[in-house]
Amino acid sequence: MNDAFRLLFDQVKSGVVWVQRNGTVRYANKAAVQMTPVMLGQPMMDPVAERTVKAAGQGMLTLPFPFELTTQEAHPDSIRAVVINAPVGQDLMVVMNNVSEERWYSQALENLIGYIEAEMAEPIELLSRQLPQIERMAKQPSQGEIEQMARNARALSSKLGKLRDLVAVFGESAIQRDERVLVNELIQAALVDVIHQARARNITVATQGLEDEMPPVYGSRHWLVRAMSEYLEQSIRSAQPGGLIELSVQAVGTRVIVRARNRGLFVSNHERRSAFVPFGVGDNARPQAERTSIGLALSERIVAQHGGSVRIEDEFDAVDFVLEIPAGAPATQDAQLSVEQAQRYARDMAQLLARSMSKRVAPEAPAKE
Repeated sequence: MNDAFRLLFDQVKSGVVWVQRNGTVRYANKAAVQMTPVMLGQPMMDPVAERTVKAAGQGMLTLPFPFELTTQEAHPDSIRAVVINAPVGQDLMVVMNNVSEERWYSQALENLIGYIEAEMAEPIELLSRQLPQIERMAKQPSQGEIEQMARNARALSSKLGKLRDLVAVFGESAIQRDERVLVNELIQAALVDVIHQARARNITVATQGLEDEMPPVYGSRHWLVRAMSEYLEQSIRSAQPGGLIELSVQAVGTRVIVRARNRGLFVSNHERRSAFVPFGVGDNARPQAERTSIGLALSERIVAQHGGSVRIEDEFDAVDFVLEIPAGAPATQDAQLSVEQAQRYARDMAQLLARSMSKRVAPEAPAKE
């Protein structure tokens, strides 16, 4: 297969499988592997795809030929596929798109209503019923009842705040602030936001590397704390009750990587994709409680506007929720920066480059006598 085509298909969101006329797989991009099981040098493992490709290779179908697949998971997604002639030679290509994810956009209102019903209806109704009590307590306050109402109000405020922030970061205005933020302080602030959720599920969060000196990141402190909180909250939601999350941070080159590891946890391809879709994927008949979280969409969007990424990685016996963000200098330079700010940016970059160079240059071995 031409290297230029390989580089091109590695960048596209659609799944692409390049097959010989006899059905043998020659290439599959990352998106295709997440949609259907494939192995190089073997026929496509999905029986529908295998039969369709072989029929096309024998000239029994008129190309392009569309067909549908389902992912092999507990909650399968629908995949729209089409067999076409390859751009060069006599080979064929199967191009796939996740219909379930596409349909979410047309069903966003339904999912939003489901989120409001599951997460917000009860605290709203509870506060409404307690309004007469508030009026009475204004005359004769009762400390216990006031504290409970305050907790209810905070819970509702948190839900409404998530919706407000989701709308804000997906709007047209970009995050452009260039505040200097220390990563360890960022993580500590986010841990304060989510620690009550971890305790409610009896989950232990063990930290590593928070005492180490890390290069600063630049952007909006408010939004970065929000992104880190949503990232940690999703890690806690995904962990087994009573489990352990190993939270670590390290500087690698010019980037800072935060990793929340859940040992013994398996995240299917469907769950991996829907974790980044607000309120879940509406095309699937899943229990409402499973799709009430805003998920990693808010965190991913904020971090992306800071030049970073959020992803989920598999290890041998664990699943890692990874947040990666560039460090050492602001993403944008304001013409009105003060001399002090410019000097501080220069010092950060010098330290970051020195750190990077020290890791690249291996120490010389001591001379033997």
